[in-house]
Amino acid sequence: MSNKLKVIAAACALLFVFAACAKKGEQAAGTKTGNSPVIAVVNGQDITAEDYQEEAAALSPYAVKALEDPKNKEKFLENLEDKRLIVQKAESMGLDKDPEMAAKLNRLKDTLLLGEFVKKEILEKANVTDQDVKAYFDQHKADLGAVRISHILVASQQEAEQILQKLKAGESFGSLAKQYSLDDKTKANGGDLGWVKWQQFGSASLKDAAFKLNPGEVSGIVQSQFGYHIMKVTDKKPAVDSDFVKLKDALKEQVAEKKKEDLFETYVKDLRSKAKITLNAQNLAAVNVAPQQQPEQPGGPAQK
Repeated sequence: MSNKLKVIAAACALLFVFAACAKKGEQAAGTKTGNSPVIAVVNGQDITAEDYQEEAAALSPYAVKALEDPKNKEKFLENLEDKRLIVQKAESMGLDKDPEMAAKLNRLKDTLLLGEFVKKEILEKANVTDQDVKAYFDQHKADLGAVRISHILVASQQEAEQILQKLKAGESFGSLAKQYSLDDKTKANGGDLGWVKWQQFGSASLKDAAFKLNPGEVSGIVQSQFGYHIMKVTDKKPAVDSDFVKLKDALKEQVAEKKKEDLFETYVKDLRSKAKITLNAQNLAAVNVAPQQQPEQPGGPAQK
């Protein structure tokens, strides 16, 4: 998934987190959202069965089970009433009019709108059929089969960079694997992993890098959950028609992601072509972004 789409997908995920907050804000302002029965009224503002159900949905299964007890059910409603009272008090103090709070609310509004837009215009329109998946398979058989691959695994990027320089200087991949690789199962064989099928890769980053290589080519540095890898493809086999059934589900997800990226890129490109955007390079250059302060760890200050 592209970085842009990751950001947008995250915004879309936040939509579901914040939607309930937005709905409660509408109700607090007197806006009806449906015909849900009113179960309590706090200073003229309704708390509905829908409000109750949405709040309860955030509880653990054990806590939800406890709400079957009428006393617990009433106590939970009291908590909702207390929250409504506090929100009303905050509004009466004008906290919602505070410039800093107004800015936060505007950012929340942007996030909600962004997520809703992506849901309706990207996610709901990125439908992928079996025919789409088969067409993708037929067009990419060369990159969906298997590769014979060797790798050198090290713990740090700095060490990987040093090994890569040695490879560029002409040193043997196999010799460097024996000397430096942390993979005890393969280092004695010069890092040879044998034949690995497309669907067998546990790491998407390794898979993407491996299948972009032609036999004899060496990758750059690829990070995975295991560390930092340098890979060399020694042979390659294309997929055959009988592989399609095994790959279909994974390919469908990949094709769907690609379709979402394409839809998003097309949409943004069109919007930019119609927009008037100006850049103040001087002001941009003056912007300083401070790293977020790490929370203090138990027993002492945060590590720097």
